[in-house]
Amino acid sequence: MNETAKLDDGPAPGGAQDPRTAGLVAFSQNRKQDSRERLLAAAVTTLSETGYTAASVEDIAAEAGLSRVTFYRHFGSKADLVVALYEQARETSRSRFFGIQDQDFRDPTVVRDWIATIFASARANRRMLYVFKQAAAAEPAFTAHAHDLMAASIAALGDAIPAFAVDPEAPGQRRRWLEAWLLLYEILDQSNHAAIDSGVAMDPLVIDILTDRFMRFLESAT
Repeated sequence: MNETAKLDDGPAPGGAQDPRTAGLVAFSQNRKQDSRERLLAAAVTTLSETGYTAASVEDIAAEAGLSRVTFYRHFGSKADLVVALYEQARETSRSRFFGIQDQDFRDPTVVRDWIATIFASARANRRMLYVFKQAAAAEPAFTAHAHDLMAASIAALGDAIPAFAVDPEAPGQRRRWLEAWLLLYEILDQSNHAAIDSGVAMDPLVIDILTDRFMRFLESAT
């Protein structure tokens, strides 16, 4: 019996998997994960340089040193890959939003520093913001991802900040929830506009105004 046949014999006695087979499975899984991570990293480089519309699947695969076939083993389309990048960015955004939970959120100075951090982070990632903006214009489904971020942020902040502990489905709480949604969305939206030098968001007073609105929202719950 040749070596290949031995590897296909199934589980070892007692039900344990043949260690050689387990090793091959682990190697295959690690290689697949490595390819996916390389594609994501290559996408950041390629999309940041050329934009969402101009970049092709072939461009991204070539940057990753992989084939077009390998690309489609991981992602159904360029849009699917950018959604994966957006999900990564969303997790980072959520952690920034949640940061106020562990601080003195009743102190306006603390709140202002928190909002300023969100603005600074957006500016540091401005190239990808352009990419997501282009993708949103071409792929309407991106809007739903932004809405999900706001809802998840309200729920998480509600665990530590009483003003955000609202249920949109509960009688009498819908308006309050919408106010929370609009407040957080405005902070995120204006930080994105400031990052790409758009509109009035570049004015430092915008952070002060957003801080005031956040404090008024907290006060209105007492």
